[in-house]
Amino acid sequence: MVDRSEAVADTVSNATMDEVQLGQAMKRLKLLYIKARLLRGTIPKILDPLVQKQPSPDALFNSFVKAVNDAQIDIKEFTDLMRDETSKQIFAHVEKSEREDPLGIKPWRHTDHPDWFKMDKE
Repeated sequence: MVDRSEAVADTVSNATMDEVQLGQAMKRLKLLYIKARLLRGTIPKILDPLVQKQPSPDALFNSFVKAVNDAQIDIKEFTDLMRDETSKQIFAHVEKSEREDPLGIKPWRHTDHPDWFKMDKE
């Protein structure tokens, strides 16, 4: 027979673990959101070498190729992060939560959180 205090302790530790997991999920979503926002500047970064005066056509080509490669790395990093197993589990949890309680979801506004763009801020 299980002691009632042990059962309560197990429930508390499971609740704590869920809270820890939710905190980690929030950090992952924040990282994804920041990286998505940073991708807005991808095309201007690619075009930047084309609008600046370059010393030679070769320099123009090399700086353009570097900008395109950097953009590809940023996009791949974001898509890998979006498609990894941890993100899939988080999105599945969010969908399940939305189905179970669609009215309990408060929209998030970046204007309500001045430090939203800093990963080290909660």
